[in-house]
Amino acid sequence: MNHALVATPLSSRGTAWHWLLPFAAALVYPWTLAQFHLAYSDGHDMTAGAALALLGAYAVPALGLWLAWRLGAQKGTGIAPANLRAARLAQLVIATPPLYTLLGVLLYLMKINDHDGAVWAGLWCTAAVGAALLTLVSADSEALARPASNARRHAVLRSVHGISALLLLAVFLGPHLFNHLAGIGGLDLHRSIMKTLRLLYRNGVLQPLIIAMFFFQIISGLVLYRRKSALTHDLLDVLQTGAGLYLSVFIAGHINSVFTLGRYFGTDTDYAWAVGVPTSLLADAWNIRLLPHYSLAVFFLVAHVMGAARLIAKKHGMTATLANRLAWWGVAAGLLLSCLITAGMLGARLSGRF
Repeated sequence: MNHALVATPLSSRGTAWHWLLPFAAALVYPWTLAQFHLAYSDGHDMTAGAALALLGAYAVPALGLWLAWRLGAQKGTGIAPANLRAARLAQLVIATPPLYTLLGVLLYLMKINDHDGAVWAGLWCTAAVGAALLTLVSADSEALARPASNARRHAVLRSVHGISALLLLAVFLGPHLFNHLAGIGGLDLHRSIMKTLRLLYRNGVLQPLIIAMFFFQIISGLVLYRRKSALTHDLLDVLQTGAGLYLSVFIAGHINSVFTLGRYFGTDTDYAWAVGVPTSLLADAWNIRLLPHYSLAVFFLVAHVMGAARLIAKKHGMTATLANRLAWWGVAAGLLLSCLITAGMLGARLSGRF
């Protein structure tokens, strides 16, 4: 059994226009959130219509992942240029939740209210025109430059990227996720842990280093993504690269929100701020975008780490079958962690009260 899940290639007919489906999915994303708010706000109950609309929002990045996987399943050593453009656009669709949240924050700062959907549609239409022009003027026979001399540099960069990630996990991300998981025990428990952790990661010396490492992760990750996305992949590879792209947008947007909305305007960016107290994430028309934004970030963080761990394990002699199986178990654990943290953010408590 191949636990890596290698896809069969899509038919070559019409592959130049496969960017149309992820483009359409991206356009639908704000509509699904708006439909959820309309269905939920009537009685603040999770009706069937509200549940379907919310599932539709999560289906958009899932569709992007599936398309990127299928478009990357090409015979040979690399992906045809037309398919590569479509696969990269599909992976960008995976990042629709943090992209839409970032857009909303930027428009808020520019005092442009209630036009998020229109601006979103305009930006994606511009991207679609660019994809169409590239499809029309570029030949499928174009070579994807990947000089062998760069392989060693990429290997070094990949190692430094991994070491930096481990440091961030140990110093900030691991404790931060634990703090959010503690939210299921209530606001007071989360706040007490947060105050202790802030002594560490808001230290005048450590905080700038953490931020610098985050930006290094974004930049180095995008450099590595450009090379890896041009190669054929199984589903775990696509999940890892798509997760990395998601996290790049999420981290940039999250830093912007914390330091602009939080620090500049004097808001305490605590758990109550993150979960939209007092209106909650579900009941507010703007806040609902934060639900997939946060929950998928937790899942994709674990998926990205597990994808990297799988590659390291195989390089050190572990069989592909065992490495893939362990990676999938890790991804499943990431999904469970995401569900628990999300449940806490939505008001679930260990005491059974909401």
